[in-house]
Amino acid sequence: MTPSIKNLNYLLALKQYLHFSKAAKACFVSQSTLSAGINKLEQDLNIKLVERDSKSVLFTPLGKKVVKYSEKVIFSMQDLVAVANLNFFESTITIGVIPTISAYLLPKFVSKIKEKYPKLKIVVIEDASQNLLLKVEQLKLDFAIFAFPFEEKTNIIQVTIFKDDLVLVKHKNTQNNDLLLLEQRHCLRSHILDNSNIDKTKVSQYACASLETLVTMVNMEIGVSFLPKIAIDSGILDKYPALVVDKKQKKLSRHIGIIYRKNNPNQENILALSLFLQSNSKDIYQDV
Repeated sequence: MTPSIKNLNYLLALKQYLHFSKAAKACFVSQSTLSAGINKLEQDLNIKLVERDSKSVLFTPLGKKVVKYSEKVIFSMQDLVAVANLNFFESTITIGVIPTISAYLLPKFVSKIKEKYPKLKIVVIEDASQNLLLKVEQLKLDFAIFAFPFEEKTNIIQVTIFKDDLVLVKHKNTQNNDLLLLEQRHCLRSHILDNSNIDKTKVSQYACASLETLVTMVNMEIGVSFLPKIAIDSGILDKYPALVVDKKQKKLSRHIGIIYRKNNPNQENILALSLFLQSNSKDIYQDV
């Protein structure tokens, strides 16, 4: 019997999370429903896909091959749906954005897009860069607003919109120069640490989940930190009059832009939208 698309999606989720409960949650179904779907898939194909016990999930060699073919099938189905959507700029698109951009830049990005394409509806998903990258590869997102550089992949296209400076912020009375950073999952951390001017021996053991927490800790004189200029221009320091920008410290920088999957069926439209934003980058950046 031909496997269902639904059960193939369950299989891909299980491969991603290697955990039935987490995979079921990602698919918005119960664990028993997902498990039944995997069992049905094994019956349809007449092979064993996974070995499971109470603690782990292990894919069989055949199971790993089926996963690769399942990805191709799902991508092809997504391509088919996208192609059927004849007018991209009158459709609903789903975009991703990383947390160190969303609150400070997203309103202006979306406003500028809606100004040009008023019939385009936009659904936004905020997530860490690695998670968004995976969703872009799987065509679960039309594109993502990203910070560069990142580990480039041959199947991902990136279009730079503008440069965002990273400036050192500290408490005006502090004697503590430990460098406070975000958690490992945030690309801003690597953008700072990859710079040759950074003394890595000064990196604090503290790791923050958000820029807002980072600013609070700087205000408590626990250390200093580099913040994106778009966050400062948006007023992230306004409630903290004792915090100052160290103008003697050399600025770091990152680039903000859009990523999308190569051979995305809507890539011409996404590129056109990207170039439109690029041509209006001064409005987007200066008005933040």
